[in-house]
Amino acid sequence: MSNTTDTAKLLLGGVSIESPRYRHALLFSLWDGIFANAMVALVETFGIAAAVFLDAPAIAIALLGSLPLFISSFGQLLIPLFINPASGRKKYVLRGTTWQSIFLLLVACSGYLPEEVRAWAYVLLFALYGFAGNVVSGFWIAWMGDLVPHTVRGRHFAWRNRIFSITQLLCALTAGLISRRYTTTTAQWLLFAIVFFGAGVFRMLSAVMLHKQYEPPVTASPNGRCFKSIFKQPRPFLFYCIAAALVQGSTSIAGPFFNVWFIRDLHFNYFMLSAVAAATILGSIAALPFWGGIADSFGNRTVIIITVLLIATVPLPYIASNKPWQIWVLNFYTGCCWSGYNLSNLNYLLLAAGKENPEQNISFAVAVTGIFNFVFSIAGGYLATRLPHFFHYQLHSLFLLSSMMRFLVFGLLIIRYPRYETPKRHALDLFFQIPGYRGGLGLLRNSFRAFRAK
Repeated sequence: MSNTTDTAKLLLGGVSIESPRYRHALLFSLWDGIFANAMVALVETFGIAAAVFLDAPAIAIALLGSLPLFISSFGQLLIPLFINPASGRKKYVLRGTTWQSIFLLLVACSGYLPEEVRAWAYVLLFALYGFAGNVVSGFWIAWMGDLVPHTVRGRHFAWRNRIFSITQLLCALTAGLISRRYTTTTAQWLLFAIVFFGAGVFRMLSAVMLHKQYEPPVTASPNGRCFKSIFKQPRPFLFYCIAAALVQGSTSIAGPFFNVWFIRDLHFNYFMLSAVAAATILGSIAALPFWGGIADSFGNRTVIIITVLLIATVPLPYIASNKPWQIWVLNFYTGCCWSGYNLSNLNYLLLAAGKENPEQNISFAVAVTGIFNFVFSIAGGYLATRLPHFFHYQLHSLFLLSSMMRFLVFGLLIIRYPRYETPKRHALDLFFQIPGYRGGLGLLRNSFRAFRAK
């Protein structure tokens, strides 16, 4: 009995974390993630809606998602030249999260500026909020990589992500219920000010949890690397960086405009907007255990290739759908697809970054993604008002273009996506991991003799 109790004390998220200090750190990291994802839920649900309320042009809406990554890309490339990795990552992550909170409070005030400047002020402050978090993301990812053994990252991060998704779900639905009577034409900026102020408070609470979190000793060279060496990456890692950037870029060309379509063309109120966002989160919650098990059994590379194919199909059904329940189902499917990719891409990045200067390698990968994301988003903002109408809506042409580009990226991944791990199980076993397969086959075997072994 005591052995069982001792074993339970070592488990966190269903996996063994034997070091009490590491386990304690991961608990604080869990609370950091809960508060951070509460912030994300509010910002992602109402970020585009606030821009539409301020009459921001299409190019400004495209910049909302891409400009933070673009400016942080240069910051991530230059940061290794000005910091000492051996001094630790914690202080840099804390600075970034604290400034994120401050910029969110300023975003909450931007709607009260004069009408001729408030839309672009909102975009600029929103970009600075994103920059403050993204520029230190490499340090946070490397920090987490040191805390979680690579053999259990799939299951552990899947467990974490399920909790974070539930947090996002509750926050999005609560905000949607509070704002259910409002649309873009009836809302006041006070509604958005309260949302962004609440998001800023959640980010400050997550910074408090990060402050309490233990950081393992850093073994990186105190001298960092010179600027030229940052770009001298091994060919497989460089290919991985470009492939991951193309996945995000082909998505960002249309990504911000789905919410524009919901609000402007389908006339969703803010409760419906929250409901479809919640559907995406529910899809993520439902699929994460499946993807986590596949990642640990067959490798993150397998999950990435499968989910990129699924992600390529995501925009197509929206072209023929315009009813709220249809959008809800499609967003659920979207959450299922993206949860697997996001989980395995993070784990794969930790493996690809290696043991030597992982912060710089991760920063380089994130920077490449940011640059691609910016270029594709600007292209999407330019094309959003210039493409022909398709199935009654102009944005449908943009959705179709995005899907075609995603299929091209999938073809690129199939051809030569690098391997950084060896699958632990036979590929045929992947089929037996499909949710419902075992139960369904068991029912057939017990009901019909033709399916019983002789």
